[in-house]
Amino acid sequence: MEPYADVVASDRPSPSAALVRRMLQRAALRGPGTVPQRRIAYERAAEALAAPPAGAETVTVGAASGIWIRRPAAGRPVLLYLHGGFYSIGSARSHLHLADLLADLSGAACLVLDYRRAPEHPFPAAVADALAAVETIRAVAPVSPLVIAGDSAGAGLALSVAMRLRDGRAAAPDLLVLLSPWADLTCSAGSHRELASADPVLATEDLLAMAAGYAGGADRRHPEISPIFGDLAGLPPVLVQVGGQEVLLDDALMLVEGIRAAGGEAVLHHWPHMFHGWQWYHPLLPEGVRALRDAGQVIRAVTAGAGTAPDRNGGCAASTPGPGTASSAPTGPPG
Repeated sequence: MEPYADVVASDRPSPSAALVRRMLQRAALRGPGTVPQRRIAYERAAEALAAPPAGAETVTVGAASGIWIRRPAAGRPVLLYLHGGFYSIGSARSHLHLADLLADLSGAACLVLDYRRAPEHPFPAAVADALAAVETIRAVAPVSPLVIAGDSAGAGLALSVAMRLRDGRAAAPDLLVLLSPWADLTCSAGSHRELASADPVLATEDLLAMAAGYAGGADRRHPEISPIFGDLAGLPPVLVQVGGQEVLLDDALMLVEGIRAAGGEAVLHHWPHMFHGWQWYHPLLPEGVRALRDAGQVIRAVTAGAGTAPDRNGGCAASTPGPGTASSAPTGPPG
């Protein structure tokens, strides 16, 4: 992925970052609620943060559904976006604003998948749905470069899908973009202890409860549940972004190290002062815009052979704060 290499964003946090962190800390004191309550809160938070993109189109994708932000076109890569939310509470709607900006900045068409969620649909339902989404994209854009991106649980799912495609000798995606990947559902890495007090978004106990719901009766060390325990050889190039103030820090670092040790190509963008899911808050956070712009540049570099289309909004117009303001911004963390 030359000339793109590891990046450490050592700038001091913006005032907006401090404000969002305080909001998240206050929200955490109110208790997690039930899964249905958290699903509703997540989508309402997203609606308060940013308006949905114009022209979004809901489609059936196998046993699930998805939302095309924009359809494939000649010479344009296609981005499959897999949302976060513990495999349980996020949705395509809660992540449209994140996927939309990443697609804009990378010049890509974009399908955001609404994969079936746990606990109603435990593993391997989400993996099957993501594979169906890859088939859907290949059917409508067979020669377009394919990028699979996701955040948190969605990033872990993207990695599991890439492993399944490799093992089935199917065409690999051109790039994986993994934002704070949840790659170890045993939550056994040291950062779960070392950064527990620093992380305003994730609590290891909550992660473990959601992991049990997703795994069902399967072993959480199964490589398609916790891909950190799988074979990391033969994967497409991988971009990983992670914050230094999140309990999933070691998931990201071990993943990059493991891919490189297996002979693969992995780039790490480390933001030492950022919390989990900061890209989700990009309408409020300049750091979120910058991180997604960096990811968009890597996508453009990797897919440049196909030629990319201009950004729909002309540069970074979509990165300016939307209807949410510092006083009215959502307080639900993106899990």
